[in-house]
Amino acid sequence: MTKAGMAGMVSADDAAWRTFVLGHPSAHPFHHPAWAATITDVYGYEPLAATVRSESGEILGGLPIVEVGGRLRRSRWIALPFTDACTPLLGDGLSNQRLGAAVAELQRQHGVGSVEIRSPIDGFETERVLCGVNHRLTLTDPDAAFRSFEPQVRRNIRKALGSGVTVRAAEEREDLTRVYFDLHVETRRRLGVPPQPRRFFEAFWRRIIEPGLGFVLLAQHNGAAIAGAVFLEWNGLMVYKYGASDHRSWPLRPNNVLFWECVRAGWERGVRTLDFGRSDLENEGLRRFKESWGATEEPLVYTSLGRKQKSGAGIGERILRPVVRTSPTWVGRTLGEALYRFAA
Repeated sequence: MTKAGMAGMVSADDAAWRTFVLGHPSAHPFHHPAWAATITDVYGYEPLAATVRSESGEILGGLPIVEVGGRLRRSRWIALPFTDACTPLLGDGLSNQRLGAAVAELQRQHGVGSVEIRSPIDGFETERVLCGVNHRLTLTDPDAAFRSFEPQVRRNIRKALGSGVTVRAAEEREDLTRVYFDLHVETRRRLGVPPQPRRFFEAFWRRIIEPGLGFVLLAQHNGAAIAGAVFLEWNGLMVYKYGASDHRSWPLRPNNVLFWECVRAGWERGVRTLDFGRSDLENEGLRRFKESWGATEEPLVYTSLGRKQKSGAGIGERILRPVVRTSPTWVGRTLGEALYRFAA
C-alpha cells in the first residue's frame, strides 16, 4: 500500500492528472477533462483538480473541480457544474475520507467560501442533500434487452418504426448546433426554462463529439427532425445528457425509438451501461419512463462544505418560467446567454 502524502490543486490540463484520469477504471464521461473544458470554454470558469499524491509524487486520487465566482461573490468550488454526478477517483491506498479531508484542507488554504461535490464524500463536517435520482441500465444483447422492456415500451418502439420514424447519428456540426438546437430551444420554451446558448453546443461538438467522446441521435419523420438526444460516451458508459422533441410528434413515439437505437448501437460498440441521467424527485412520470426500460434507480446525494451562499435561483426560476413560456424563443435564448454562467 502506498502512503498518502500531500494534497494540492493542479490545472485540469496537468499531464499527471490527465494520465491518472484517463487510466482510471472507474472514471466516467463527466470525469474526462473534455467535459470540464467544454464548460469552461463557454462560461469562463477555471478548471482545476484537487489531488492527493504519494510521498514520491504519484497521484493517488483526486476530483475535478471548477472554480466559480470571485468577483462580486466569494469563490466557490464545484465538482462539477452542470453535471449530474461526479464521484471521487480513488487509487491505491487512498480512502474516500482521506480525499475529503484533503479537499477541506485545500479549501482552507485557498480561502474558498464553499465546496459542492456532486457525490457523497467523507472527511469533514458536511451537509448532504438528496438532489434527485439517477437511472442506469445494464446493456445486454439487443434481442434479450427488447424482451426485458415493459410491454408499453415495446409497443411504442414498434409504433414509431411502423409509422416511418427513422434515426440517424449526427454527422456534422450543424446537426447539433442547428437541427438539434432548434428542437432544444422550443422544448425549453415549452418547459419555461432558458436554453443553453448555441455556443455551448458548438463547444460540445468540438470538445466531445469530434474526439469520439459522445454522439447525437436525431429521429426523423418525412424528412424532418422531430426529436433529438445528446449523449456522452467514454470508458464503457453512455450518459444521456440532453433531449428535445417537437411535441406535435409525440403520438409517433420518437423518444422511444431514440433510446432503442442507443441501446442497440451501444451494445454493438461494446458499451455495457446506459446512464439515463438525473431526474428530479417530484418528476414521477420521467422516473417511471426510465424504470420501464429496466433501469435501476439510485439516489443522487450531493455534499457541501463551508458556508452556503444564499441564492435566489429557485425564486428566479419561478418568475422566469411564465415569461419564457409565453414569449418568442429569442427571449429565452437571450436569457440563457445572460444567465447560464451564474446558474452553476
